Amino acid sequence: MADDRVALVKTIKEANDIVDVVGACVALRPAGQTYKGLCPFHDDSRPSFDVDPRRQRYRCWACGKYGDVITFVQEFERVDFREALELLARRAGITLEKKGASPHNQGRALMLEVVRWAAEQFHQCLLDAPQAEAARQYLGERRLTGDTVRRWQLGFAPPSGNWLVQRAGQARVAFDLLEKVGLIARRQEGEGHYDRFRDRVMFPIRDARGQAVGFGGRILPTSPLSARGPKYYNSSETPLFSKSELLYGLDQAKQAAAKDGYLAVVEGYTDVLMAHQHGVRPVVATMGTALNARYVAQLRRFAPRVVLVFDADDGGEAGVDRALEIFASQEVDLAIATLPDGMDPCDLLVARGPGPFQAALAGAVDALEFKLNRVLAREGGHGVEGRRRAVDAVLAIIALAPELPGQAGAVKRQLMVSRIAQRLALKEETIWARLEELRQARQRGGARGRPADEEPPARKAPAPRVERELLQVLLAEPGMVPQAAAEVAPEHLTHPGLRKLLEGLYRLQAAGVAPELDALRPQIDNPALAACALQLQEVGRLAPDRAALLRQVLAEFRNRRLQPVKQELHNQLHAADDHAQAVELLRRLQSQT
Repeated sequence: MADDRVALVKTIKEANDIVDVVGACVALRPAGQTYKGLCPFHDDSRPSFDVDPRRQRYRCWACGKYGDVITFVQEFERVDFREALELLARRAGITLEKKGASPHNQGRALMLEVVRWAAEQFHQCLLDAPQAEAARQYLGERRLTGDTVRRWQLGFAPPSGNWLVQRAGQARVAFDLLEKVGLIARRQEGEGHYDRFRDRVMFPIRDARGQAVGFGGRILPTSPLSARGPKYYNSSETPLFSKSELLYGLDQAKQAAAKDGYLAVVEGYTDVLMAHQHGVRPVVATMGTALNARYVAQLRRFAPRVVLVFDADDGGEAGVDRALEIFASQEVDLAIATLPDGMDPCDLLVARGPGPFQAALAGAVDALEFKLNRVLAREGGHGVEGRRRAVDAVLAIIALAPELPGQAGAVKRQLMVSRIAQRLALKEETIWARLEELRQARQRGGARGRPADEEPPARKAPAPRVERELLQVLLAEPGMVPQAAAEVAPEHLTHPGLRKLLEGLYRLQAAGVAPELDALRPQIDNPALAACALQLQEVGRLAPDRAALLRQVLAEFRNRRLQPVKQELHNQLHAADDHAQAVELLRRLQSQT
């Protein structure tokens, strides 16, 4: 049975090419025999992430992340080995044996399946149900075509309050799973559940890989419930859905973004749908929350330029200031586009086609230029004092932003100061001095420090060379595990991670299972340790004579075990005051050597 599991792991890995899996989450471009992109595991400013299709491995040369396709899914999706295997099996159309599974098993793969099922129910309801006629009429009035409705799997949640609950009961879908993904809730007044979405057009929210993880619901304008709830209602925070990290339409926009070099961020779901319907595809929307650093980090994985789209009447000071703060504190080309005549993107596209919208995106200016234009239009005509206020309005935002580290940060600050000085006809020294004054004032007022959970992690002591070499040989050559087990016990290793790997290999060997890394992987609950094992295996495979290396390693372990004995004999020899005793101690010491 264990050998069957090892074979299954290998089959799933072979069925999921790492370039395809990683490419669904990160924009990759060919670079010789590998592919390169921005690392999804740290704030990467230049492509540091390599994906090697020959070895089926990835590596970030900046943050050190390394692994195979399973490790990538574990790290990216924040799941354990078993759940990563389930996700990859599902992607490849491979059925896993649900050993010990029950309707109450709430693993990520099962939650994704429940959200997928619900999306299908809502979609079929919109397409076919008589009670969805008002929803179909509403979408028609918004000029959304049938092709768009089907491509984006739009749906409808009927107003009854128990429609989805009833369908789940008929299909034997676990209520606790539906509750966990935020689709139903328990009644307070008694037993049973009720639907959380009622009389709403349903927009499935998908992650970058195209998996439905939640929903946005738009109340019908004609609904009697419209006065009792918000116009738009998103899924609650769940293990799958976090509105501060997800972007609507990213799965559909990422390929166009890689081609066109930018991603435009609009406000609403229908803005995204209409843009794609008119052929303007690198367009996404936030989940009703303000742009934040997490969004920017995700957007930059797929395009080097981010364009915020503001209506002419939109883009209040808070939104513009937040954009400038992000622009000043991160390595991102963040621009702002303004639409004409106070129209939102959907109305503009319906009324005038894609041309004016594309022109607005092409004419976007960076956040600093946008802020300068705005404050000068407001204050520039008010003489010296007005221009002084304009300077402070811009510099106060830059002073608030955390400083971008390194030479790249220094260059960006210099360029910003130079542009401000040029636009306001001031010396750069004056701008620098005022910026420093504002920074100091902010610090005296109690600047936000780095949160405790953002402190840089303490460096861990590296594993001793001989311990690394032992695991390199054994992971590359499983047939040598019995030879090592006869001489080296796990407690002889000082590094806890390597000790855990060695214990796992010995357990497999004792159970009659080939001690291969694929068999060991289900026992490794730490993705970083799994990545370490893969690296050790890779290095071990490059050793020209692994048998000789193992003999050398075992000899070093024998010497390590004898070292305390030899040290004790040395101590006794120096303390001996009897010639015969000293001779005996010297003889014993020589025999140990």
